[in-house]
Amino acid sequence: MGRNRWWAAAAVALLQMLVLGSFVLMGPPSTSHDAPVAIVADPVVVAAVVDQATEIVGDAVDFRAAGSPAAARAGVADGSLVAAVIVDLRVGQDTVLIASANGGDLNRTVLGLTRIVESSLGRGVVVQDIVPTRVGDADARGVYVLVGLCVLLGFVAPIIITWLRGPVAPTLARGLVRVTIVLGSATAVGLVIALVAAARYDDGLLGWWLVAALTLAASATVTLALESLFGVQGIGVAAALLVLSAAPMARLTSPWMLSGPWSAITPWLPHGAALEAARGQAYFGGGDPRSLQVLAAWSVLAIVTLLDARRERARDAARTASRVAG
Repeated sequence: MGRNRWWAAAAVALLQMLVLGSFVLMGPPSTSHDAPVAIVADPVVVAAVVDQATEIVGDAVDFRAAGSPAAARAGVADGSLVAAVIVDLRVGQDTVLIASANGGDLNRTVLGLTRIVESSLGRGVVVQDIVPTRVGDADARGVYVLVGLCVLLGFVAPIIITWLRGPVAPTLARGLVRVTIVLGSATAVGLVIALVAAARYDDGLLGWWLVAALTLAASATVTLALESLFGVQGIGVAAALLVLSAAPMARLTSPWMLSGPWSAITPWLPHGAALEAARGQAYFGGGDPRSLQVLAAWSVLAIVTLLDARRERARDAARTASRVAG
């Protein structure tokens, strides 16, 4: 019983933290945080340029040296870099490569900071957008909608099961049936969403199916796991973890624009990992493997939690029966 109370207290603390954090994040973004930007310059001067740029902008941008213009361009094209600055000392201005798919707020912030650095060096900039968004998809709005839909639908499926059968399965066999149902529904609904996404972005169906199915599965299994720990109250904890923590998505906010420590935490939450995977699938040449692994890890952790919670309930029941018999 003491352990259950400890878990309940931890859940309440988590809920309060996420609700407070979500309200804070709903404010207007001020600046970026550690957004990766590459600088390509002569090897003799590139280290000095990176150091000076970092001194000027602080931790808003993570300036780093790139070996060649091709490497910098590839980094922006695959989403591993937010932008790249190609310094050409033969002329008075440098080229800044950006990706519109990263969102207007992030690009405006990074470009503004880059212009400050360039101005301090007495140089100008010319901007090239090498990953433009599709017509009618400003700030990659469609990606946010698709991810939000997956998170919400995954969250709803266990609620329906709870309404029909209760928050906790009475036997292991019925528990396995629940998990099978949510995973099966994630696969089926994920295919429907993938068909829409693939048609919208002229991209691979299998890639979108994987992103959608993993997002749905993570949302659904996490909700089931939290219900196994807290009963019906677990739905409230799941809402905080899956829905309230995703409040910045309503503003189409890039994780790089979130205040710390949220900029570091968000990519490891289900909605953050799903957003990175979906944006990669839509604009950056395929779903981000790390983000897909994060989504899969949430489902695995949730299933392990379900099994552990069932084992603890069986032990509690055995102790109670022993005390009654004694």
